[in-house]
This record gives sequence, C-alpha cells and structure tokens, in this order.
Amino acid sequence: MYQRESLDPEYEVTLRWTDTDRTHPAVDVLVRLIALTDDAHEAGDLSPYLMNPGPSGSWTWASKLPADLRTSYQLCPVRDRPLRGQTPDEDRWLQILAAGVPDPTARETLPPGALWGNPGPASILELPGALPQPWVTPRPGVPAGEVTRVELGDSVIHVWTPATDQSLEQLPVVISFDGGSWVRMGVTATFANLVADRVVPPFVAVLIGSINGSVERGPARIRSLTHPDQFAEFVLAELLPYLRANHRVTDDPSRTVLAGQSLGGLAAAHVAAIAPDQVGWVIGQSAALWWPGDESGGLAGAAVIAAYEKAGPQLRFFLEVGSQEGDLLAANHRFRDVLQGSGHAVVFREYRGGHDQACWRGGLADGIVAALH
Repeated sequence: MYQRESLDPEYEVTLRWTDTDRTHPAVDVLVRLIALTDDAHEAGDLSPYLMNPGPSGSWTWASKLPADLRTSYQLCPVRDRPLRGQTPDEDRWLQILAAGVPDPTARETLPPGALWGNPGPASILELPGALPQPWVTPRPGVPAGEVTRVELGDSVIHVWTPATDQSLEQLPVVISFDGGSWVRMGVTATFANLVADRVVPPFVAVLIGSINGSVERGPARIRSLTHPDQFAEFVLAELLPYLRANHRVTDDPSRTVLAGQSLGGLAAAHVAAIAPDQVGWVIGQSAALWWPGDESGGLAGAAVIAAYEKAGPQLRFFLEVGSQEGDLLAANHRFRDVLQGSGHAVVFREYRGGHDQACWRGGLADGIVAALH
C-alpha cells in the first residue's frame, strides 16, 4: 500500500509479509528494491531496507519513496544470523538475493528469472507518478497474433505476426535481443495492443532467443552480445535476409528497428553504426555503454560512442535509462550528446528506477510507438 502526503514528491510505502516457516524463522527480512537496495549494499548500509518484526511471524517495512518510482522487488528472509549492523560479503550477499520471494500481496509480478541473482518470480512496485505503461497488460478481445519459433542454424528466434485484416506486405519489423526473457514476460500482448489501438501500423516482431547456441545468462550470453562476429554477423547476414525472404517485411532501413536492453542496447547501436543501410532505428534501453570490452575482439562502449562522433547517414534513436544506474546513466547521457551533435534524431528519457525489466517493458512499447507511428 502507499499514500502521498500533500505537496510531497514522495509516497509513504508500507509492505507487510508473514513468515510461515515456524521451524526455521527469519531473523531479518530484506526488502530488495532493484537499484535502491543494491546501492545501499554497495554503500555498506542496508538498514533502510530491513523490515521490522512483529507478532506471530509478521514483518513490516515503511519508507518514503520517490513518487515516480517503478521497481521490481522481492522480500529476502535471512535465516542464519542477523543482518542488522552487518555488511555482507559477496558470497553471503548472493545467498540473501537467492532466497528472495515475491510479495504475495503485490498486484503485478514478473516471471521467474527476471531479477539478477534469483531464479524465481518478482513483484512490481509502481507508484502513481511513474511513467504510464498502457499497453503491457493482455486485454480480452484483442487478437493475439501468432508466434512461431524458428531455428536458424544454431540460433533461435521467435517471430510474432499480427492478426489484422490489413495487407501484410512490406511490414515494418522490430527486432529485439534477449528475446527469451521477452517471450516469458508475454510481450506479444503489448505488440497486439499497440496494433489494436492503431497507434502503430501492423508490424512483425522478432525476438532473438539465442545466437549460435548462446544461453540467456552468463559468459555465453555476454560473448554473443559483445562480439560483433557473433551478433552483427547473425543479424545482418542471417536474420534480415531470412525475414525478408519469408515474412514479407520491409527492406527500408527507416522501418527496420533494432532494440536491445543492457548489452543488447550496446549491440543494437553497433549494428546500426556499421549498417545504416539495413537498420535505421535503434531502441536502446539502459544500453551498457560503459562496457570495457576485452582483448579478444569484444566491443567496448566507448568505441560505439566514438563511431557516432562523425556525421554520417542520419539514424533515429529512442534511448531510455534509469535514474539509479550510475556509470551506465552517465555513459548514456554522453551517447545522447554525441548523437545530437552529429545530426542524428534522438528521443531520450530518464525514468525513475534501475536496470529493470519492470521499467523496460513499458519503454519498449513507447520506443516502438516513436519508431513506427
């Protein structure tokens, strides 16, 4: 629950949780709000995010939070030894995160695996001043469209096509990296709502599930999204030719949109830089432009930014980044300035939140509207 005090830019937020494990009860419970609690851990003081114990296993947490905040969160019961007054080392921190559970009273949730360090589902805290997300919820009566899983060699994609009575020729195409996460989140309902509301024309959406056998997390994913010989080669030499031959999508770069979140945003910006005749629109959400690269051909964020310093074919960008994203936030501000200085068209916004799919799901819809309206 939450309430806003008069003329106050913050809301009073109260969370409650009851521990049902009577044999091994929690000695502390941490409220893990993406970005905010992580920042507190780095600062060495988790006390603002610890719940207070009550009778019969009840726990309560109250705090004032920015009125425009949206964040995913979990409640992390600590059962071994108290956390108060302690700064857990990395191993214990990972154990605490892994124990997180969703808030059973939350109105909205994210599917399992949405939070780093925890395989389970998460809750969403959305305060009334947060950016609106009008298209993310499935609606009765809206035609769902069709999703097809396709294997291209060792890579996997999911192709969504709209249910529409309009001609399905030369359709715009929206491609996103990290497509497995989007499929689990049910993002195709967002696509269907956008088309049903006629805020964009019918389009084809392509969710890249894996590249050359990569997995969604860990070193294989990092390599696939930071080494151009993998991601750029796949998009340009395999994916786009396949789509244009099999799904009636356009070959017009101004209607070919490449989206990515975090490292996917870095990859999308690189592909557009080297192939503006193929990809003319980029949706970058919390693009990892701080990424240092590596010594085996890995892409560095600084190099991607530098590639846009000289004027070239005009590209269009929808960029968004969270207010709590530290060095990543600064790098995105730098990228925006470079793009604007070299004549590219940029829609840029900073939302209140962190590196968070709860924020990106609405931002992806807004980016598609910016690109295709």
